[in-house]
Amino acid sequence: MNCIVDWVLLLDDDEIQNFIHQRIIRKFVPESKIIVATNGQVGIQILQALMENKKNTKRGIIFLDINMPIMNGFQFLELFHQDFASQFSNTSVYPLSSSDDIKDVIQMNQLGAENYIVKPLTQEFANSLFV
Repeated sequence: MNCIVDWVLLLDDDEIQNFIHQRIIRKFVPESKIIVATNGQVGIQILQALMENKKNTKRGIIFLDINMPIMNGFQFLELFHQDFASQFSNTSVYPLSSSDDIKDVIQMNQLGAENYIVKPLTQEFANSLFV
């Protein structure tokens, strides 16, 4: 399998959605390259660990839920751009949320997110990312 990313981070507190999204992503990315976290604070810790372990931080994809406990998607994205974007220069962040509120879409775009995806992640969209 020729994979175009070094890792994928799923940030979502919904275990069922994580299971579904992992099944879709595994068609394109080896399971060992998929990391799951249930809140933004753990997501930040994962990014720090990738940097400290000198893992390849260049090519990654982050799928980001908005409504999570401890640190929500907005807070995570703001911190990502403040402290991590330069280290993860070829990492794309895709909001993946059940919210279709235009205010959420606008706020995510203002924070520098890529295409806003309303759950669930579809096979078609995954094809456009990974193939």
